[in-house]
Amino acid sequence: MRTGGSGVAGISLLVIERGSGVETKPLKTSVDGSAGTALVIFNSVQVPVCNLLGRENEGFKCIMFNFNHERWIMNGNSLQFARIVLDECFKWAKQRIVFGKALIEQPVIREKLARMCASIEANANWLESIT
Repeated sequence: MRTGGSGVAGISLLVIERGSGVETKPLKTSVDGSAGTALVIFNSVQVPVCNLLGRENEGFKCIMFNFNHERWIMNGNSLQFARIVLDECFKWAKQRIVFGKALIEQPVIREKLARMCASIEANANWLESIT
């Protein structure tokens, strides 16, 4: 909620309880409706000072801090999917026969797989050092 001037310095986080002046309407999403997504409408709602989260006009910092965890989780997920893809590439290269021998025996394919391994391991190392 904007409690101060313009820009990021004027945003505060508030806990607003359901009650008079708070209206919610469910919104349909691509998920089967179990996501709990809703439109929240505030109409002349009074919020006590004790419902302020953190300091006044420093809410943007809290919001951005939360994104750090989400980014970390997304990186871990994408790293795992990259490892699964690499594993499938190795399986395919071992079983696919081209010019009378397995694809993995072609130097250009081994080089591509090595680059994929190096990229994935570099990202894994970065994630581990961040953690």
